[in-house]
Amino acid sequence: MVAAEGALRGLEEAVSKLQREPTLLLRKELKPLRRCLLAFGAKLPESARRPGGKVDLLDDSDDEVMPMTGKKRTQEAPSAPMDVADSDEEDDERLPEDSGPFPEVGTLTGPGDAAAPSKAKLKACADAKQAAQKAMEADDLQGALAKYTEAILTGAATPLDLARRAEVLLKLRRPCAAIADCTAALEVNQDCGKAFRIRGIAARRLGRWEASHRDLAMGQKLDYDESVNAVQKVVAEKVRAIEQKRASAFAQYEAETSKRRRKI
Repeated sequence: MVAAEGALRGLEEAVSKLQREPTLLLRKELKPLRRCLLAFGAKLPESARRPGGKVDLLDDSDDEVMPMTGKKRTQEAPSAPMDVADSDEEDDERLPEDSGPFPEVGTLTGPGDAAAPSKAKLKACADAKQAAQKAMEADDLQGALAKYTEAILTGAATPLDLARRAEVLLKLRRPCAAIADCTAALEVNQDCGKAFRIRGIAARRLGRWEASHRDLAMGQKLDYDESVNAVQKVVAEKVRAIEQKRASAFAQYEAETSKRRRKI
């Protein structure tokens, strides 16, 4: 029991250290751990670079000198964590992550609510939504955002109204804000197909392929929209490629683990 507790404390300390210094995972002696993490779809920090491109984290060559030259290779400062399954893909539709503050949500009315909003709130909400729709028709996205926010803050808006604002936010190249709105909408009504669909498209624009795949599938199941078929096809292809890489990485990890066990 004492030994187990000591091992657990050691593991906790190691995890804590890796969280503070994630590039330690790039050390040669931690290759088995890297393979295990990659096999389960984990994200790793960007590796050191060799002339001509990135190091493949699944490559077997961990030698400390570059071939032919005899010179030690140098490490660059690591950048933000990369998604190994997708880092080598060019994506012209990718958007950068936007940060808050995001638009206010307020109180939504959902199915089964005991108390209905007052007539005054309903009218104020309807007027603001009508103004938002007119702004959309005039290609005034900022105006539409302001009016949808006004409608949402009346206390009479529905999850669908929040999903509509999310659609505007996505057009304004604010995918994270759109995801936040859709998530809030789904907390009130889990059957809002538009919220799933817009969140799935926003996730696609961020390169979050698997999350996008799940949301688009659910959105199409609840509220089919033919215009989404093209993006859903792209996302499905990306997810298949990710799953193939993950399966290959896991098979390679298991093969190496088995080989080491035979040597013991």
